[in-house]
Amino acid sequence: MKFIELKRLGVDSKKVNAALKDGSMTTEDVDTLAKEQGAEIEYDKAIELVVKAVPQGGIDFNQMRKHLRILDALDVADGMLELEDSDHAHLKKLVKEHKWGGVDRNIMTFCEDIENAPVSDLRAVSESAE
Repeated sequence: MKFIELKRLGVDSKKVNAALKDGSMTTEDVDTLAKEQGAEIEYDKAIELVVKAVPQGGIDFNQMRKHLRILDALDVADGMLELEDSDHAHLKKLVKEHKWGGVDRNIMTFCEDIENAPVSDLRAVSESAE
């Protein structure tokens, strides 16, 4: 089993939009913050994006089944995505082959976190969080 923490990196767009709306931030402040924190990436949404992206030429039944296993695990995840080793290997392949729309350190961190998923024992995840 592999466990992937479903974290969020980068600028929190909801907070930034609220700050812009109430005048507590300027667009220059937002630009500075974006340079410091990088693009917003929520792991659950990024995984869904990668898994739902249909490769050029379409997707066959067996591949669709593999994709759905990951999406099913994502649906029941509560802060931690639990994947069988074969499902993790498939997700890792999808992430590695995905064509990203930009260059950002947070996207790279996401890709590395998926690739490395260092923990295969949930108890070790809990202990490292303490």
